[in-house]
This record gives sequence, structure tokens and C-alpha cells, in this order.
Amino acid sequence: MKKLIASLAVVGSILIASPAFAYEVQSGDTLSSIANNNQVSVTALMEANPQISDKNLIFAGQELNMPGAEESNEPQLKGETETNEQAPSETESSPKEASTTLTVEATAYTASCNGCTGVTYTGIDLNANPNQKVIAVDPNVIPLGSKVYVEGYGEAIAADIGGAIKGNKIDVFIPNESEALQFGRQEVTVQVY
Repeated sequence: MKKLIASLAVVGSILIASPAFAYEVQSGDTLSSIANNNQVSVTALMEANPQISDKNLIFAGQELNMPGAEESNEPQLKGETETNEQAPSETESSPKEASTTLTVEATAYTASCNGCTGVTYTGIDLNANPNQKVIAVDPNVIPLGSKVYVEGYGEAIAADIGGAIKGNKIDVFIPNESEALQFGRQEVTVQVY
């Protein structure tokens, strides 16, 4: 009887290894901030995520594998989750708040211009997705992949670059050529998230 009870006690405490730790990218995240918050290098993070070809281009909602998660020798009890909670620092902003607000000179472009492929620098086919809100940016000012709000244009993604887009200039994608010409050149406020 003692053996049966001891066996049942062991069976009841069997540990089940948890799957690899994945991180869901939040608006405003960068690979550098994710790596820093999880005590890993950007290089290790890139190696654990071969689907990322450009370290400056990640999207909110994207799932990243955290390096070392598979190597953990400490199994977790079923239902137990690993958390890595940190209080936000004063320099971090809530995902709902703009991290940067800029005044920029905005012009418009189409995907159908002479010599244009219609595919953005980050691979979005604007001919196949004419309703996609995209802006071309100087990645030194607004990082590629950033979610932005452009006054008079709405929410968009910084997914393209342009030869004339240097400094505080952006190009907004407008599918219709006459509407793009009507947009002209405007000074607008851009909120970067």
C-alpha cells in the first residue's frame, strides 16, 4: 500500500516542460529594446528569428522566439507561465501614446509612376494593396516599420524610403494619381508610435 501511495505521489508531481518562450512585438518595440529587456544580445535575437531579414523592421503583433528558451533545463509545472515583468522606465511610453511627434514636409506618391515597381522597400506590393496606408521616410528620422499617425492622412506604416526623402520629409502613398497631385506639398504633424 505504501508503494502505491508513493507511486501516485510521484505521478501527481510530474513536471511538463513548457514550449519555447515567444515574445509578441508591441507597438513602439525595437529589436534593441526587446533584447535589452530580456537580457539577450540583438545578434542572438536575430539568430533565433531567421524570418527577420532587416533588424530595423519588425511589426506589432509579430511573434519572436527568445534565444535560450529551448535550452532551459528547468521544466515548469503545467499551467505555470514564465514572466519577465519590469516596471516601465520614465523614458518608455504607453503603446497608446506617441513616442515622438514631428513636423514634416509631406508630398504624395503613387505606385504607377514611370519606372516605379509598386513594391515598397519593405516588400509591400502597393499595386496589389492599393488601400494600404504607407509612407516613405528617412529611416534615420522615422524607423522603418514604425506605426505613425499623419495629420490629414491617418494611421500608416513607415514601410518605404525615397531618394528625395531626407530629414523631416515624408511621402504618403495615394493610389490615385490625380489625388496625389492634389495633395501637393504640405507641412503636417506626424506622431510616431
